[in-house]
Amino acid sequence: MIGGLFKTTSTLALAAVAGLMVSGVSAKAADLGGDCCADLEERVAELEATTARKGNRKVSLEVYGQVTTAVMWWDDGYEDNVYVVDPQTSNTRFGFRGSARVTPDISAGYQIELAWQQADATKVREDNDEGADMPEFRQAHWYIKSETWGKVRVGFADTANSGIAEIDLSNASVADGMSSSQAGSAIMTSDMGGPAFGNYEFNRANVVRYDTPTFGGFVVSAAWGEDDLWDVAVRYAGEWGGFKIAAGIAYGENTDRNNGAGPSDDPAVEVLNGGLSIMHSPTGLFVTGSAGTRDADDFADEEHFWFVSGGIEQKWNSLGKTTLFGMGGEQEDSRDRTATFWGLGVVQKIDAAAMDLFVSYRHYELDGGTVGLFGPEDQFDTVVGGARIKF
Repeated sequence: MIGGLFKTTSTLALAAVAGLMVSGVSAKAADLGGDCCADLEERVAELEATTARKGNRKVSLEVYGQVTTAVMWWDDGYEDNVYVVDPQTSNTRFGFRGSARVTPDISAGYQIELAWQQADATKVREDNDEGADMPEFRQAHWYIKSETWGKVRVGFADTANSGIAEIDLSNASVADGMSSSQAGSAIMTSDMGGPAFGNYEFNRANVVRYDTPTFGGFVVSAAWGEDDLWDVAVRYAGEWGGFKIAAGIAYGENTDRNNGAGPSDDPAVEVLNGGLSIMHSPTGLFVTGSAGTRDADDFADEEHFWFVSGGIEQKWNSLGKTTLFGMGGEQEDSRDRTATFWGLGVVQKIDAAAMDLFVSYRHYELDGGTVGLFGPEDQFDTVVGGARIKF
């Protein structure tokens, strides 16, 4: 009898608790005006407006970037030193990009990218271990792309010849293995009175740029902007008989007074440059080359450069591919000053960390330079070793 009483009492208590819970939920629902979902949507919208997120509900957002730093030793025969530097070819940077599909054929998107260089390896020299160049906008544009008609970019973007002399199917360029990004080149120009290194690309500017769709591996590009800069380029990428091939050639003119051609107002500058890279896929053997000319109204003579590198790239260990390369080249300016260089390098990929370790050596010689503070300086050596990690 007593057990029956406990059983009856327990049943009544549970029923009472359940009733209270139902009434409490009903009261809370009433407090929300009977529309809890609408309130939740409002709260989500508030949070989205005050926090970083992966795009909105129509346009995507991707955050990307990399950090690249290195240690550079150099010796010009009169002074030697060690600096911590930021390599120029693949410098520290981060950016935002995204896109949205408008129709099955058309998409629209954007890209914003900045670079940070506390000590640009191409700008440090005997009396300056900073070489600061920060921050620098690399991209700030929107675009519309059609799979049928091509892509149009408007804003701060790559000109048509940007990257045309840096085409490289290997990973050697991570170690500044290109013609325009020679570590210590400010020592050549500022301390030794030699020519400035460059590959005559217009790089990035405020332009309108158009790229055709890919036809048989070919893409044609044209850009205009910056009172008045214009250029055109043709690029190719394909594979034949086990060989990967990438190539491009470009022509451009620039009458902007800030084009770096000389002291006169608005000197017309004409540039012709290009690059070629070939890799044998089974063996990893590769060769890369680039060359160009630049002529301005107030130049005494045309400027010229050429560059070549070659080596092998294979996955010999579990970490990732290893790139071994040698390189050489020449830079001649309008005053007949000539700088030549040769070097060696190695790059090791660390796939698990999206990382590249690199080290390279270069020897420079100058013909036609000025006399330095301690006598004629006509050669120097540099070694650069560091890492790049992407995110």
